[in-house]
Amino acid sequence: MEAVAPAINEASPHPARVLLVCPEARGGLAQHVITLLADLCRSNYAVGVACDPEGPVARAVGDRNLPVCGIAISSRGGPPRAALAAVQVARAGSDLRAQIVHTHSFAAGIVGALAMPLVPTGRMVATVHNYPPDADGMQPHSRQHRWAMARTCRRASRIITVSEALRRDLIAVRPEVADKCVTIPNGVDTHASPARQPDETRKDLALPVDAPLVGMLARLAPQKGIADFIRAARTAADGFPSAHFVLAGEGPLKEEALALRRELALQDRLHLLGEVDCPRDLTAALDMLVVASTSEGSSLAAMEAMSLGKPVVATSVGGVPEVVADAETGILVEPGDPGALASAIEELLASPDRARDLGERGRRRAAAHFDVQQMLQRTKVVYADLLREEIETGGDRP
Repeated sequence: MEAVAPAINEASPHPARVLLVCPEARGGLAQHVITLLADLCRSNYAVGVACDPEGPVARAVGDRNLPVCGIAISSRGGPPRAALAAVQVARAGSDLRAQIVHTHSFAAGIVGALAMPLVPTGRMVATVHNYPPDADGMQPHSRQHRWAMARTCRRASRIITVSEALRRDLIAVRPEVADKCVTIPNGVDTHASPARQPDETRKDLALPVDAPLVGMLARLAPQKGIADFIRAARTAADGFPSAHFVLAGEGPLKEEALALRRELALQDRLHLLGEVDCPRDLTAALDMLVVASTSEGSSLAAMEAMSLGKPVVATSVGGVPEVVADAETGILVEPGDPGALASAIEELLASPDRARDLGERGRRRAAAHFDVQQMLQRTKVVYADLLREEIETGGDRP
C-alpha cells in the first residue's frame, strides 16, 4: 500500500498557521477533522477553524479558545452560498495569516478554491474523503460539479485522498493533478481502550447482554446501503434466532429505516440507536461490524472495528478493500446485494472461532497500517513540504 507519494519530504520543525475548513459534517469526516485539530494544537500550530457552528467540530473547538468562523458549507447550497462562504473563509484566513488552508470534502474544496485569491499568505490543501455526491466514480454529472472540481484541482497546491482508489479515480478524470495528489489513509487510535466494558455498553443502550450482536455505524444516507443492511438482517435473523442487530446513526433516511424495520417485522431484533455518544464503545460491544455502502472513499468504521479485534463484513467499493483484507480480516461482498451480505453475516455467526481469528488479524493490520499517528505525521509532512516550496518559489502559487 502506497501511503504517501515518494516526493513528500521530512516534516519541518517549525509549526505553521493552519485554517481547517469543513462542511456540515458528522461521522467519519468530523472525527478526522477533530483528531487533526487536536494534534495540531498539541504540536503548537496556530489553528483556526471554519465550520458549521452547531456541529461536532465546533463543539470540539469550543473549549480550546481557537478562532472559529461559523459557516454553513453544503453540497446543496449552490454557487451563491459557496461564494458567501468563500468570503467568510477568506476573512478568517487573512485574520489568521494562514499559511495553509486545509479543506475537507468537495463542498469545502470549492469554497476554499474561491477564497484563496483573497488569502495572500496561504496555500491550499484539499482532502478528498469520498466520491462527489450523485456521481459515478469521480465523474460528476452536472456542469456545476465539473466546474467546481476543475477549480478545486487548479487552486489546491496539494490534494490528499484517503485511499488509493480515490487517488486513481481522481487522476483518471484530472490527470494534471498526478504530481500533487497523495494518499494518506484515515487513522484510528489503535492503542485506545473503550471507556466502558462491552456488557456495560449493552446495558446502557438496552441491548441484550448475551446475544450475538451485529452492527452498522453509519450516517443514514443513500450511499451507506441502509436498506441493504436491514434486509440482510431480516434474512440472518431467520437463520439465527438469538442474534440481534444494531443500526447507529442519524440522517435523511431515518424514517425510511424505521418503516422498513416495521415492514420486515424486525422491531424486536433490529435496534435503531440514533447517533451514539461513544461509537468506539458500541463497536467494542459488537461481535461483528457491517459496512454496506454503495460508495465509500475509505471506511473509518472498519478501521475502528479492526483495531478492536472485530471481524468486518463489507462491500467491495472504493477504498474499502484497502482497509478490509478479504478472507483475512473480514469478508467482502458486492454492493447492493442484501443476500450476499446476509450470507457473509451468517457465515461468521456460524463460526465464532473463525470470526475471532479474522478479528485478531484485523487488530494487527490496523496497528500496522491505520494507526492515527501515521495519518497525523504524514499530514504535517505535507504542510512542511508546502512551506519549503513557498520559500523556494518566493510565494508564487500554482
